Amino acid sequence: MSLVAGLDVGGSSVKAWVRDLDAGTTWQATVPTRTLRPAAHRAEFEPAAWERACRAALSEVVERAGHSGQDYLGVTVSSLRQGFVLLDRAGAPLGPGVLNSDRRGGPYAGVLQDTHALTGHWPAPELTLPKLLAVRAEEPERWDATARVLFVHDWLLERLCGVQVTEVSYACAGGMADVAARRWAGALLEDCGIGTARLAPVVEPGTVVGELLAGWGLPETLPVVAGCGDTQLAAMGVGGLADGVVTVVAGSSTPVLASTAAPVADPLARPWVSTHAAAGRWAAEGNAGYPGTWSGWWSGLSADPAPGPGGVLAVTAAPYWSQETWAVKPPPSLLGLRPDTTAGDVRAALLQAHAFAVRGNVEDLERALGRRAHAVVVTGGAAADGTLPALVAEVLGRPVHVAPDGGAAPAGAALVGRAVGAHAHVPGLPGQVLPAGDPEPWQEPYARWCAATSALREALPEG
Repeated sequence: MSLVAGLDVGGSSVKAWVRDLDAGTTWQATVPTRTLRPAAHRAEFEPAAWERACRAALSEVVERAGHSGQDYLGVTVSSLRQGFVLLDRAGAPLGPGVLNSDRRGGPYAGVLQDTHALTGHWPAPELTLPKLLAVRAEEPERWDATARVLFVHDWLLERLCGVQVTEVSYACAGGMADVAARRWAGALLEDCGIGTARLAPVVEPGTVVGELLAGWGLPETLPVVAGCGDTQLAAMGVGGLADGVVTVVAGSSTPVLASTAAPVADPLARPWVSTHAAAGRWAAEGNAGYPGTWSGWWSGLSADPAPGPGGVLAVTAAPYWSQETWAVKPPPSLLGLRPDTTAGDVRAALLQAHAFAVRGNVEDLERALGRRAHAVVVTGGAAADGTLPALVAEVLGRPVHVAPDGGAAPAGAALVGRAVGAHAHVPGLPGQVLPAGDPEPWQEPYARWCAATSALREALPEG
């Protein structure tokens, strides 16, 4: 037996995978999912529809892998982090699930003021705790009927094996955990009226939660293993659990994170701090914002980019991650347009903004850690064609490891393998390395970009 199956659930699709621990081969299948937007600042999903998508994707990839069910060691899950489902006493969903991008918690985020040292998170509308406060205040009948709050990952584990638990990185990502103790922040939750009675027991990643139920295209009684946050698992899959490695998960948004042996205490309270994909490890995390979204939008309209330190600046990202930069953003802007500016120039400026934001977030995370990273890894969808990683190597002036196909499968397979006692290596750094470029030509454009971002934030904050 050497196969592991898994689900990786994002906001637009579910990816099912099968990984052969011995051969290193991965099979994948993707089924799209639908996000419901019933009102401003709301992002929801229909649990039954998403469960059908998960079952379809898993059945498809198991058939594609073409092995006997007896060849499997277990199954696991990763998902977006702040989304959740409310269940009644019979275990049925109470209305739609709530996604990570939902911002209904905005008026209630103040409950997290001055709790960064405890929860590792400064206030943000996307966090799960403010969103639960919104449900409690605005939908009291729904809240009163709620017997269990499960993050999307936890809810899928429950559908797989019938057991209700919460993997600890999700409790952290929701702003609901005592991050150092790796457990629910009980006193905080009681003080704000959420309490802990509706919350499931906390488990570490790689915990065997239960046995697989029927209907998933795999043998019943297969071990079901807790995964962890999608960003943490992506980092683990490219060697990001090691000390001194900064992982850039470049997609629509771009988390930048490092693994540490203890929670980071930053005097500026900038990085978000959560547990990582292994017991005894924590993740310090920044985020460059959504430059990948803008690059993806423009790439469908324009010519190929011609990266170079030209005159056009795109303000589409943030040079560091903090409560201030997240709460007050500049409007997405293009500066330095001229009559001879081409579509390729604009595309290049959008890519440069992405690389500049990565540089700023890497350097700010190193400031919080108090040391320089010995390796930078770029992974995720925006790394697929190699353009962004090459630009990051130039702008940073450092070698960059590249893993365009990294992600949940190698890390999730390792979690399951270790959980059931099989031989499974934690993935190391990717072998593809881009040499350091010359950062000197980029110093002035980068400084100008930082100054423009700051000036626009002060003069024209995004409404």
